[in-house]
Amino acid sequence: MNRAWREFGAKNQPSPKESSTYLGANYLSTCEGAIGSETSQARAMAAGIRQVMEGTLTEFTLEYPCHSPTEQRWFLARVTRFRGVNRNVVVAHENVTERKLQELRVARLSRVQVLSSGINALIVRARDRNELFRDACEIAISAGGFHMAFVGVVDATGELVVSASAGKKQALLNRICKALQFKEVAANTMVMTAIREKTAIASNDSRNDSRLVFGTEYSDAGVRSLAILPLLVEGEAIGVFVLYSNVMNFFHDEEMKLLREMAGNIAFAIDHIKKGERLDYLAYYDTLTGLPNRTLFLDRVAQAIRSNLPGTGFSMVVLDLERFAQINDQLGRTTGDAVLVWVTERLKRTVGDSNLLMRVGDDQFAFVALNCIQDAELAQFLEKTAGALLEDPLWRDGALIRVAAKFGIACFPDDGADADTLLKHAKVALKIAKSSGQMSAYFSNELDKQAHQRLALAEQLRVAIDSGQLVLHYQPKVDMISGEIVGAEALIRWQHPDKGLLAPTAFIALAEETGLILPIGAWVIDTVCAQQAAWIALGLPVVPVAVNVSAVQLAKKDFLTAVRMALSKHAISSTLIDFELTESALMNEAAGAAEVLQGLRELGSGLALDDFGTGYSSPAYLKRFAFNSVKIDRSFITDITRNAGDAAIATAIIAMANSLHLKVVAEGVETLAQFNYLRTHGCHQIQGFVFSSAVPADVFASYLRSSKRMHIPLAASSDQPTLLLVDDEPHISAALFRMLRRDGYRILIASSGAQALELLATNSVQVIISDQRMPEMSGTEFLETVRQMYPDTIRIILSGYTDLKVVTESVNRGAVFKFLTKPWDDDELREHVRDAFRRFHFEVKH
Repeated sequence: MNRAWREFGAKNQPSPKESSTYLGANYLSTCEGAIGSETSQARAMAAGIRQVMEGTLTEFTLEYPCHSPTEQRWFLARVTRFRGVNRNVVVAHENVTERKLQELRVARLSRVQVLSSGINALIVRARDRNELFRDACEIAISAGGFHMAFVGVVDATGELVVSASAGKKQALLNRICKALQFKEVAANTMVMTAIREKTAIASNDSRNDSRLVFGTEYSDAGVRSLAILPLLVEGEAIGVFVLYSNVMNFFHDEEMKLLREMAGNIAFAIDHIKKGERLDYLAYYDTLTGLPNRTLFLDRVAQAIRSNLPGTGFSMVVLDLERFAQINDQLGRTTGDAVLVWVTERLKRTVGDSNLLMRVGDDQFAFVALNCIQDAELAQFLEKTAGALLEDPLWRDGALIRVAAKFGIACFPDDGADADTLLKHAKVALKIAKSSGQMSAYFSNELDKQAHQRLALAEQLRVAIDSGQLVLHYQPKVDMISGEIVGAEALIRWQHPDKGLLAPTAFIALAEETGLILPIGAWVIDTVCAQQAAWIALGLPVVPVAVNVSAVQLAKKDFLTAVRMALSKHAISSTLIDFELTESALMNEAAGAAEVLQGLRELGSGLALDDFGTGYSSPAYLKRFAFNSVKIDRSFITDITRNAGDAAIATAIIAMANSLHLKVVAEGVETLAQFNYLRTHGCHQIQGFVFSSAVPADVFASYLRSSKRMHIPLAASSDQPTLLLVDDEPHISAALFRMLRRDGYRILIASSGAQALELLATNSVQVIISDQRMPEMSGTEFLETVRQMYPDTIRIILSGYTDLKVVTESVNRGAVFKFLTKPWDDDELREHVRDAFRRFHFEVKH
């Protein structure tokens, strides 16, 4: 009894005597002095003694723990009045450790069994992993009585991701979950040890267990023990179920055995759900793209039909990827699959609802355009969709792959009352689009009529070849240094008796489809040779003229022979005729193309790779085939002074071609700014309206006769300090101009970002001051483009509006050197500008 009481009381305090009978007041004083108020049991004991002494209670009992570092014990204290002696009590202490431990063991096992039962019930009803994990954590708290719980899953990178958690200390759970996201932290935890070793681990004293990373936090949160149960699926630990208890020594062999069985049941449920999801997925989804398959897609279209309000409709669109077979054949199936996945992601962005998008066949997709049945709306939507594929090409194994598309359209309800009919009619419309050379075609009852019209047009084209309705126009190629005409491209036109002058887009696709491209191609080569001979006879200073060669022509074994015969017939040098081929032509006939092109080079003719950047853009073609020059497609030239992406592609093509000692020709150059930008970056020749459109033979002859050339203005000296002011408010620009011109700068003024980019293309500028809030393009957007295109410039924002986030991002990216505010101090602004010029010259020198 004396030993038990010493353990009950505080250390180094007097203990009761061996006798069980004590003077009440003295005993109470000794008890209070020994116990103090350190624990709730101590306070309860003192209060009970007082009540027995005062007669309020006849007996008082209290069960209390006495824990030491090595063991746990429990005692039962019983207080009764001592008969015959007023205010005296008898205190007896009984060791009840064995009984208490048995009770706790039963309670623990009972809690674990309740938890296991709840988990088993959950496994029966759970339909997905998220539900399983979430409810398992909740059951651990509510039914199992645990303090906290979480489920973590190992992702594809080997990192542990917490999928669900629950508990009374959510802040601590959040800290644990966040820490486990970092591999360097997670690697040293018991959690990752359990995963690596695929075995359950328990800690029954979280206060003193050195293995615990969060030991102090656990103690503060009331956690006394924990268990980590790996979830094993097919022998691999795919995650863990972690349980936290507020009871020390909770997890013993019997409890751990039940918990391991429970974790096995959860793992079985995970595997079952996974396999069920896989079967469901394969039944309704395309395995490569993840899109709904035909069954699911048509079912959802049927739902859309049933839910459509009377008088409303939608469009079914089938999309076909052009030249996809060549990608598979030349670059391999792996690349082809990558292209399909890439196309899928871009279609999801434009279509929006991926539930109404499917992969129809190897290179075809179908989707529903809701609320988009008017011609103008749908045309705009399809242009956006096609643009998303072309404007952001895919780089794969050193090849730049651009994917073009054609569309067939069927409208509900006019073209079909059910999903199957709509899909069938959209495919019919796609065939019309592919055969007509147009980007898209609608299904209608007139399709047969259109087919007959195309047959009629093909017959008219045959007549045109024989009756001289085809003519050639010539577009000059201009040297970017001298401005002289150094070549031309022969472009075919059809002088139709009823429809007037038709561009190639109106009939070349039909010619290739019908095989008429062969006589047309032969006619072009013969006509160019004849024209060159005629100009030579007139004494004109002729230049090489390029003709376009299609894949159909290249496939003909006698193509090279026909070229030799035309040159011989008109007695002209082979150096006066060049040949331009697209990458698609090479891909279609790669095997025979190398031999044909080598033969043309041996003749002395020049070879150009046309539309580089719009197809597969593989440097392998430049290496494999004997080209003299590369032509940059006009799609990269149109916005080359305003779009950093187009500028980067164009300059990359120029740099690559120069490194391979190839000439670079830019098509579609229409402004002096485009010309100057290309010239600055090393382009050799241009074609475009900035000099001349394609003109008839007699007009081109006059160009040759007069030695017409392009006037190339002298660029401003880069030594002259030049400042560009960009502000949409004229009075601001004028005030800045008046203030800064006294410092001797050459000052250019623009009212918008677009206008400023045009000026940058034609002028050497060192420092830019731009307003922030401008229409169409903000100052930071403008300067970000400048940073990419003209990285040496020093860029300053001067604005009356301060957006801290915009300022910070711009400065951190390096787009902005300084951010100044309006109104400004003249002297301070002048000093900032001087500092900017000093910085420019320092960076150029270093």
